[in-house]
Amino acid sequence: MIDAITIGLQVLLVFVGALTLGIGGVGVMNIMLVSVDERIREIGLRRAVGARRRHIRAQFLAEALVLTLAGGSLCLLISPLIVAAVGTLPFMGSLFEDTSGKADLHLALSPWALAISTALLVMVGVLSGLVPALRASRLDPVEALRYE
Repeated sequence: MIDAITIGLQVLLVFVGALTLGIGGVGVMNIMLVSVDERIREIGLRRAVGARRRHIRAQFLAEALVLTLAGGSLCLLISPLIVAAVGTLPFMGSLFEDTSGKADLHLALSPWALAISTALLVMVGVLSGLVPALRASRLDPVEALRYE
């Protein structure tokens, strides 16, 4: 019974985490799209001076990655503190007259979970920065310089 509940909780937490990660990716994409719209003249000037499309793409992809990695680094620093603060959660306790603590939930931070979350974070950063970077790199320099 405890194994079934544990698996159910894991599936629920993976779903919540994936949903949160997707919402965060959409947020980063919106921020980057606004950044492209606010910097159209700058992009046009860079293109007119000689920057190639790949330079503009690389700039906006790097900005999206910096945003996501800054947030991810903050979370990687905070997560051990949260795990230490929460500690062990009693699962059955006095309700089922089980005071042995065998069924308690012990929070742990695994290196695999950190590695997988970092890889997913980088993937979301690249994917959420891709559309704004492509949009910025396709701007016509003449039209961008005329933009008000």
